[in-house]
Amino acid sequence: STASITMTDPQNGLSTLSEPAPISFHFRLATLSDIPALVNLIDLSIRQLSVGYYTQSQIDGSIGFIFAPDTLLIDDKTYFIIYPSTQPELIVASGGWSFRKTLYGGDRAPGRLPARRDPATDRASIRAIFTHPDWSRRGLGSKMLRYCEEAARTGGFERLEMGSTLTGVKLYEKSGYVRSGVEDVVKLGNGDSLKVVHMEKDL
Repeated sequence: STASITMTDPQNGLSTLSEPAPISFHFRLATLSDIPALVNLIDLSIRQLSVGYYTQSQIDGSIGFIFAPDTLLIDDKTYFIIYPSTQPELIVASGGWSFRKTLYGGDRAPGRLPARRDPATDRASIRAIFTHPDWSRRGLGSKMLRYCEEAARTGGFERLEMGSTLTGVKLYEKSGYVRSGVEDVVKLGNGDSLKVVHMEKDL
């Protein structure tokens, strides 16, 4: 399914006489043909927006491993992208949810658990929300989060969880998520490690 949101583009320059032009953003399902663009989006997002939260070594070791597309989400039709109406080929944000037991990570990440969750006893997971750094601070991450929550609710789940980066913890706390008390320290291929914070929310 597709949906759209309209946002205002900040006006450049000092003039306050003219109204800023609205930008319309749309949601659509991600497809396998989007993977090269998603790889690029994730790389840019992590390298630019994670500075100050993770070291350069952690960033280098995590990209393509922890932070990479999960093709199972795309196959399940539970991964989405946001694009501006003026540039439909451009992915400015991505994110999804999953009824699988895998909590986070790309195809190559450890601990892949493709078994299905039971809505009666399990939480669905919110997965892999990334914003292009050139389009950050426009609320797209929050919009994607709410879109994924509603999609998970439609899928039969009323309780959610996620494995959050340190970068995203404050955003998710503002959206009603709480730390579960569990934190993973994931070993990376370059010998470094990365902390992932488990968070939960009831809809």
